[in-house]
Amino acid sequence: MDEILLSIVIPTKNRQRYCIEAVKQIISLNLSNIEVCIQDNSDKSDLKDTIEELASRYIKYQYHGESLSFVDNFSLAIEMASGEYVCMIGDDDGLLPNIVNVVNYAKINNIDAVIPGLNVVYFWPSKKPIIDNGQDGYLSISKFSNIYSTVDARQALKKLLQNGGLNYIVYDMPKVYHGVVKRELFEIIRQRTGKYFYGLTPDIYMATALSFVAKRVVRYEAPVTISGICPRSGSSDSATGKHTGDLKSAPHFRGHDNYEWEEMIPAFYSVETIWAETLIKAIRHFNYDSLLSYFSVSVLDNECLRKYPQYNELIKKHAKKYDVSLYYGIEYLFYRIKELFAKVINRLLRYNVNVRKYYGVTDISHAASIVNTFFQK
Repeated sequence: MDEILLSIVIPTKNRQRYCIEAVKQIISLNLSNIEVCIQDNSDKSDLKDTIEELASRYIKYQYHGESLSFVDNFSLAIEMASGEYVCMIGDDDGLLPNIVNVVNYAKINNIDAVIPGLNVVYFWPSKKPIIDNGQDGYLSISKFSNIYSTVDARQALKKLLQNGGLNYIVYDMPKVYHGVVKRELFEIIRQRTGKYFYGLTPDIYMATALSFVAKRVVRYEAPVTISGICPRSGSSDSATGKHTGDLKSAPHFRGHDNYEWEEMIPAFYSVETIWAETLIKAIRHFNYDSLLSYFSVSVLDNECLRKYPQYNELIKKHAKKYDVSLYYGIEYLFYRIKELFAKVINRLLRYNVNVRKYYGVTDISHAASIVNTFFQK
């Protein structure tokens, strides 16, 4: 096989049905100089036989039967990669063929990381629809353009800290999850910290770590992947409110013995607190503790109080410890105004460009076919 330009890395666990469809979709593109690396931590190795039946030269597969943490499963997946660049996707996601053009652009211009747009979202069919009218499969394609622009990842990290670690996906931080990253950066991270990933959620840990080690980062205003959401995905759980509870109920703690929770974060389980906690962890691992002065406990605590009133007393106690004003302190008011303004602008833009919506999309290959036709037009 020729030298591998791009490794598509897929960590998976107990979602064999979706994973095999994702792999079939990728190899159907018949892209040259890529590999698909599947790290399987499922309870059973059923996926192995199906993968072997595909008999594709593209595929690397390994099975690890013992229970692993999210970060350890992601680490084993990254270890499999041999490509010059890496893109990690979920086992319910899809790949678009233009990713090869983006990787070639990055290589020619010596770019460390590309942040593509997340303009395509696919909701897998489900008996109980994740969104209204989505039971037979729903695909959304938002406006995009073929534009690259240089970004400042460190500055984006500071803005994320000032907003309490909320919604990190919208910031111009390099991401291996649905992003394109030069593989040598992962080795730099492992040399500095001992592992590829730490903390509880690998995607935000890596985004933070890459913000420290990536020198040339660009944003690309078009997608290279399809963000899939199946009934058993974390995104689905977030949308339906399942990502909330006491810390002991969080699946993120699986495989972590004696984990020390960061005191700056209120101690309950939610998307916001898990992300913020791992953000703090990554900053400490790289010895940039001075950056923590930018972190707004006020914004995080107020947002948690708004969204999770069942933890009212816990959040109030935490806010008091950090001398934070609840019920619309100045920092939080500023954050909410920016959020609301952004939502209004997005709705106006979406109305003007008429976001394409498709229903009855049966699987990820069907979704990719629609997107590719849209690209060609």
